[in-house]
Amino acid sequence: MDWQNDGESTKSDGAVNKLVKDVLCHPKFMVSDLKNFDARRENRRQDAADSKSPLLDGFKEANVTIDVPSGNKHVPPQAFSIPGMHYQNLTSAIRTAFSGPLASKLHFTPYKMFHKSDSDKSERVYSEIYDSDVLLQEHDRVQRLPLHPDDRGCKRERIVAALMCWSDMTHLTDFGSAKLWPIYMMLGNLSKYVRANPNSGACMHVAYLPSLPDSFQEFAAKFHRKWETQKDEIRKHCKRELAQAAWKLLLDDDFLHAYKYGMVVKCSDGIERRVYPRFLTYSADYPEK
Repeated sequence: MDWQNDGESTKSDGAVNKLVKDVLCHPKFMVSDLKNFDARRENRRQDAADSKSPLLDGFKEANVTIDVPSGNKHVPPQAFSIPGMHYQNLTSAIRTAFSGPLASKLHFTPYKMFHKSDSDKSERVYSEIYDSDVLLQEHDRVQRLPLHPDDRGCKRERIVAALMCWSDMTHLTDFGSAKLWPIYMMLGNLSKYVRANPNSGACMHVAYLPSLPDSFQEFAAKFHRKWETQKDEIRKHCKRELAQAAWKLLLDDDFLHAYKYGMVVKCSDGIERRVYPRFLTYSADYPEK
């Protein structure tokens, strides 16, 4: 209890119970293992282990480069490189979704839904992405798009992958500063009742964005002549630029080609279809805050 109330940080009763029940009372807990313990060293070891996690299989790592303004219209902005962006190709994520465990639940063709009352009056019902006007219109539009010269004569069924993306910087602990900035993606071709089930596996992680490192402040202070009076606005601007630069990596040539001409995907039923990715929704936090 003295440890809980030592004043350095607020530790809840739940945190103390977890320490006692899950750690101290665990049959494999040994006090001798804590000899010469150092939390900073152990965090570095855990970070190294996490970097080899199979959860990042298929992910690539890249630096994100942004332009930092100089504060002087006669001096061009200077590039600043931010390491540590982990991401996978959007086209790879789409292929996985159309051939994975939930692929049999995907709706390939949108439709209109009506409710007929006892008086035989029909009323349009809106319930899912795949019965919305916007997806109906986009589905009709892709049927008439020209194909790439290499794919002329292709008779495969054309369908729309209704992409729904989210990004939100998240704190990983209640009492620490560790944070993560993921980008998630779901398919609107799935029912909202499937997407809303946390155990359905419908949510795909497509990227983990880096944050501005501590070295950014030192870099900007030397480069921007009005840093002391404008640092808050400069930092906000660069956070916005970081988000835009990250999406520039995600929207690569493969994705742009698929957006324009479609991508051939072998679906879970063994049939090849031409899939056109389209962003239907994008919900995001405000990184500049």
